[in-house]
Amino acid sequence: MAIKVGTVFNYLQFPNVSKFPFVINKRQDEVFIQKGLFVYTKSNEGFLIGVIEEIVLLNEYFTDALTIKAYNNNNNPNILKGLFPSDDFEFAIAIVKCLGLIKFKDDNLKEIERVQRMTYPASPGKGVYIVEEEILNKFLGFDTKFGLNIGRVKVTNSNANINMNRLLNKHFAILSISGGGKSYLTSILIEELLSRKEDYGTPAIILFDVHGEYIYLKDIPELKNKIKIENISYFQLGIPKLSVYSFKKYQEQISNVQVRELSKYIKKLKRDKNKNSKYTLKDIIEQIENESDGNKSTKQALIGWLAELERLTLFGYQENPILEKVVKNQEITIFNFQNEISIRKKQIIVDYICNRLFELRRTNKIPPFLLIVEEAHQFCPEAAHSKAISKPIIEMLAREGRKFMACLCLISQRPKKLSTTALSQCNSKLVLNVKNPYDLKHLMDSSEAITKEYTSMISSLGVGEMLLMGNAVNYPVFIDVRERKYKPKVDAITLSQSCLIWQKKELK
Repeated sequence: MAIKVGTVFNYLQFPNVSKFPFVINKRQDEVFIQKGLFVYTKSNEGFLIGVIEEIVLLNEYFTDALTIKAYNNNNNPNILKGLFPSDDFEFAIAIVKCLGLIKFKDDNLKEIERVQRMTYPASPGKGVYIVEEEILNKFLGFDTKFGLNIGRVKVTNSNANINMNRLLNKHFAILSISGGGKSYLTSILIEELLSRKEDYGTPAIILFDVHGEYIYLKDIPELKNKIKIENISYFQLGIPKLSVYSFKKYQEQISNVQVRELSKYIKKLKRDKNKNSKYTLKDIIEQIENESDGNKSTKQALIGWLAELERLTLFGYQENPILEKVVKNQEITIFNFQNEISIRKKQIIVDYICNRLFELRRTNKIPPFLLIVEEAHQFCPEAAHSKAISKPIIEMLAREGRKFMACLCLISQRPKKLSTTALSQCNSKLVLNVKNPYDLKHLMDSSEAITKEYTSMISSLGVGEMLLMGNAVNYPVFIDVRERKYKPKVDAITLSQSCLIWQKKELK
């Protein structure tokens, strides 16, 4: 049975097609009316659904200064209340932002036929009712059967089950200040994806873990068979897998003339039956040194540039791990960057992995995948740092990945420093607390759904609170993020605890 909470009335310039006010019923035993509650009313076009945006409390007795003065000066306020029953004249007004007009298939008001825009205001005198959970889930676009449960909708406290296809297939971004809960939320999404039933269909997951925050997953008994940890200290790029232009990308000083010369030496190596297409940078350098033809200065420059790449200890005749073998449905491969401090080296690795994954997916040699990029502003920065090696391929994945079921998740604490091209292609955004005004403006520039109103709400979010908007839901919705099912064995250490541990170490 629908719960009536008030009656639409005329207040200021309302109701209009975007908002309507209603007087809140005096007694609400069933539900506490508050900002963020979803309600509906019957209009001339159908059922108008909206969300309470503001609540105003009015009392005619306290609009006059003399009345307030008499009230404050009276030694016995109970006598004054007998003469002036001010409590009886107190009433609350809720201002509702209209979200859409729902058409039901029948009179049972259970099956939504379609949702459309309003073209006519709500009617004064009509009742206002709480939206039932079943209708709300359909209206917001939640998937109650197969969805990823990330928490509960604020105020209504109903489960927020996001449709996996809508969230992943058109890419998404997780944005927040440092310590705002980005990694915590990502852990919950990983839990949901790895715990899905096999017949539901779940992509492979590849995660770039910059700070080693997800290594604890390998110690979870329920998940350990689905977790692979790859330490990038042992990572190796397969030289035969690289095009000649990759060398210029990794070593910008190589000129176009030198690239053409390098191409000739590599072709000769590929024709060498003794090498069997298993050659390294050292083999290329030896090939250049032993070649009698060619410009001496060009050869010497090439040898110098290639020797510098060789010192990165990243290149071999075969990639390690072999990506085609480690990417599997409903399993996660975590590349641990925790012990690597060179940003150039990290960008080369990310660039190589992204290019290989995209190539393998386009040729259907690996299953559909979700690529999660932590600290995305390091690998795909905005124009001021546009020479980042890994930036072009991440932007390409953002633009073209969905056509091949190559899904992308960008995680960043500085949206301002993240490529607008990549961020604008993330059709869904999971925004926790963002306070920096430049970051908030960048969010507005990269997404039409984020208005000034939403930026003020985002900056006031607490830990564990999130705004979900974009393709994943029909309308922006605030969510309380649930607790993780699987927690690290070692809890986070506070600053004071860390200091004491170091103090004990020094005393030994």
